Amino acid sequence: MKIKLFFLFLTFVPFCVKCQKLTSTSTITLEEVQINSIKISSKKKQVPLSISKLNFKKTQKIFQQLSLQEYLEGVPGLFSLNSNNYAQDLRISIRGFGARSAFGIRGINIVVDGIPETTPDGQGQIDNIPLGLIENIEIIRGPSASLYGNAAGGVILINTIDKTSKDTYNFKYTLGSFSLNNYQFLSSFNKKNTNAIIYLNRTEANGFRDHSSLKQNILNIKLKHNASNSSVINLQFNYTNSPLAQDSGGLTKEEVRSNRNQARQRNIDYDTYEKINQLKLGLSLDKKLNSKIDFNIYGFFVNRFFYGKLPFENGGIVDLDRFYSGFGTRFTYKSSNPYVTNKVLFGIESSFQNDYRKRYKNIKGKEGDKVFDQKEIFNNIGLYLVDEIKINRFIILSSLRFDNLQISTNKVMFDKRYNVFNPSVGVNYDLKNNQYLFVNFSTSFETPTMSELSVNPSGDEGFNINLNPSKAQNYEVGWKLYKPKFLFEATAFYINSTNEVLPYELEEFPGRSFYKNAGSNLRRGFEVFAQLNWKVFKFTGSYNFAKYTFKYNQDNQESKLLSLPGIPKSHLYFNIEYINENNWITRLTFENIGGLYANSSNTVYVNSFQKTRFQIGKSFSLNKLDVELLGGINNILNYKYFDNIRLNAFGSRFYEPAPPRNIYTGISLNF
Repeated sequence: MKIKLFFLFLTFVPFCVKCQKLTSTSTITLEEVQINSIKISSKKKQVPLSISKLNFKKTQKIFQQLSLQEYLEGVPGLFSLNSNNYAQDLRISIRGFGARSAFGIRGINIVVDGIPETTPDGQGQIDNIPLGLIENIEIIRGPSASLYGNAAGGVILINTIDKTSKDTYNFKYTLGSFSLNNYQFLSSFNKKNTNAIIYLNRTEANGFRDHSSLKQNILNIKLKHNASNSSVINLQFNYTNSPLAQDSGGLTKEEVRSNRNQARQRNIDYDTYEKINQLKLGLSLDKKLNSKIDFNIYGFFVNRFFYGKLPFENGGIVDLDRFYSGFGTRFTYKSSNPYVTNKVLFGIESSFQNDYRKRYKNIKGKEGDKVFDQKEIFNNIGLYLVDEIKINRFIILSSLRFDNLQISTNKVMFDKRYNVFNPSVGVNYDLKNNQYLFVNFSTSFETPTMSELSVNPSGDEGFNINLNPSKAQNYEVGWKLYKPKFLFEATAFYINSTNEVLPYELEEFPGRSFYKNAGSNLRRGFEVFAQLNWKVFKFTGSYNFAKYTFKYNQDNQESKLLSLPGIPKSHLYFNIEYINENNWITRLTFENIGGLYANSSNTVYVNSFQKTRFQIGKSFSLNKLDVELLGGINNILNYKYFDNIRLNAFGSRFYEPAPPRNIYTGISLNF
């Protein structure tokens, strides 16, 4: 530990010296931001939606690259928990959608390099994402089913690098607190019309708490071939092997006070962990048919094997073999005249999911008799139309999507079909002087996932027939100001939804999440984002405040108005970045997360907390070798907060403590 701190000290001292040599010649200016998340390439400032775009081209090299949470900071309305429990995955919510997730991601559609990472039934897993390759991320905040189908809260579109300036071999090693060891190897080839990126990553960590170790291996290959001046073929291959991700479980407040490091004893007794093997293939073609028409077609296949142990006996071991695949195509037509510019997109998407789910008794960590065995099917076909019209100072963006969804199982007579239309319309008005005003109306539709449907409170096979899809309507108004060195965005939203899914636990299955529909939900709030570039400094800030309320229908009687659990009312973010011509880069980040409720009855309240982080890096050359040194301190103030809150946990085991102050250091070598 002393060696690591000494490294950080040596790195920080020259930074302080360099700060005295700042000149205006290295001033950072804001670039014109193009977005593709609405499936039509447009200028961000002209889109009548709440969209954030994060670029990591310059800062990627100093990130710890242990969790996607690090890449999602500063987005107003987006909140994430659980970055240190690798068996439960990151829990992401946008405007409160997705907070229900006990594991994985719900209500938010994840897309990586144009290929869906979210399953057709709406469950997202991000443990296979090559964090070290992320170039930029686009986020649609709010219901956007008219564009992406079965998702209520929004979309996270992740783009990874597909080429480098030259052929290179890169090796990166990062070590940190809690026995963190991360090894990365990247090889880039540029041959005539073909670019290839080969990426290997191995991560090992013991975790801050007992029984929280991680072992993970990722292989990611990305090929880009320019078949002609008008055709581009993209190939993706990803293989993820995670043989160990332990779950330390939730603690009571008394247990937290006695020892924040401890795991729940029941989780140790039942040897709770998960292991994963996943293979993903994706292929796409982008072709420009003529000056007016663009064409895209893609296909993908994913096989995910999951094996996990839960802290109870009956059905406490889950064996899941999942296959899902799909294809899609879209045409974009562009036309213009002196008065009107028009872009029209028509697309078709189809996806198929087959889950082979088995459960066994967990006899104190040993596999017992099989108690559950069923095949689950989810199929979807979607048709969508997007139209962007520019008339003088107005831009009108409208979209309409039709989805046909089918859910079935081989065990009982359960065959649900849904035909759903989701419209959206927005108007952006150019106020001149680099100011823009927009209004938007959008809708969403979200089915329960098959993992949620299959956990029957009765313990029977089949699906929970009492669990229904949710619907939402989103209204928002926003104002944008874009200057060469300063931008400001402010948005107010109002979302009305029904039948949202909430998790809960039962005494006879402590540690297993079951699900039920809330009655009606109401979300009201505002979001602001600001960015200022001054010389070699970039200041970024965001703030959101919202009220998320619901009424739960019980025995045909509506309860009183309550706050949705797991979502803070407010979230403040501030970041300072320093990048100069001498290859120094530093980041200082501060967050204040407001208080939230841990249960649906609103009887347990978790106080607000603060998060701080410092990151630094330096690049230099030694002959033909490019060297990058990096380091960081997480939780600088050593604040005692919770990394995750387990919603409605039985026995008041709501709390998963976050690590204290911890550090990481690393070196990257480019050949």
